[in-house]
Amino acid sequence: MEIVDFLIPTPMPPPQKGYKTINHRDVQYRWIMQNRSGANELRVEASAPINGQVLTAALPRVVSYDMVTEAIDFANANGWKPNQTAPPFRCAHTRGGFRMAEG
Repeated sequence: MEIVDFLIPTPMPPPQKGYKTINHRDVQYRWIMQNRSGANELRVEASAPINGQVLTAALPRVVSYDMVTEAIDFANANGWKPNQTAPPFRCAHTRGGFRMAEG
C-alpha cells in the first residue's frame, strides 16, 4: 500500500522576518519597530487575518515596549480594524501619548 501526501493550497501570510508576537487583551498581534529614514516606526498587525489593516505609528527617538500596547489601545479606540482590509491606520506618539497622524 502506497502512502501519498496531498498538499492542499491554503493562503499563508508572507514571511515576516523580525516580527515579534504579543498577546494583548486576548488578541494576538505581530509587531516590529524599525528605523526608516532616520525615524522610528512601529508596525502592528493582527496575527490571524491575512491582509488586515496595519497599524503604523511614528515613534520618538527613545522608545519603550510599553508603546506597543499603548498604540494598540489608541488605535482600537479610534477605529482601527485589524481584521478588515483597509489602508494603514496611521498615528504618532507625542509627549502626551498617541494621536492621529497628520496627512
